[in-house]
Amino acid sequence: MTEIVPVGAGPLEPAAVEPRRAGRPRSEGADRAIIEATLDLLADFGIAGTTIEGIAARAGVGKTTIYRRWKGLESLICDAVAELKGPLPTLPGTSIRDDLIALSEAAARGRESARNRKVYACFIGEMARYPALDAQYRSSVIRPRRELLATALKNAIERGELRDDLDLDILAEIVSAPTLHWLLHNPDRSPTRRQLEQFVDGVLDGVGRGD
Repeated sequence: MTEIVPVGAGPLEPAAVEPRRAGRPRSEGADRAIIEATLDLLADFGIAGTTIEGIAARAGVGKTTIYRRWKGLESLICDAVAELKGPLPTLPGTSIRDDLIALSEAAARGRESARNRKVYACFIGEMARYPALDAQYRSSVIRPRRELLATALKNAIERGELRDDLDLDILAEIVSAPTLHWLLHNPDRSPTRRQLEQFVDGVLDGVGRGD
């Protein structure tokens, strides 16, 4: 049974069972079926119940089809959940307020359906038990978004919108916290645009130049 093994339970599954064959075109239909099957299993059974065998059966493909596209189960789960979040947002660059609202909207994206909300709840509840998966998700999904936030904050300081004595790492935590707190405690609904604006304005009132 192919599975991701939690802390202390032994090694992870092999990276692949068959090397990618050069010249074989990828099928977008197969890719989509695999991603959707992964999200369905995460929502229904959590990380522990999501396996390559189960994904292949639900997607109607062979396991080798999956391994030709992904290195293993961790990479597939990361890509599937990343698709819920969508691509990195393009920041307006007109003001730090506009940039932070765009980032907040991106953070709240992907929770429109009950299935997707279950996937996010599964990650919140289970990721601590799977350190290798957690590390890969943070590296491939979270880190690019944090880097984009850091760039927005640096640009705001250069424009004089924020004080230049602020610790950017701490500031990144502060500006992300209201949206993340909402999503954690309101798993059945996303914040409205107006609520996101209020979150951002509340933070900026505290860290603006104040002159």
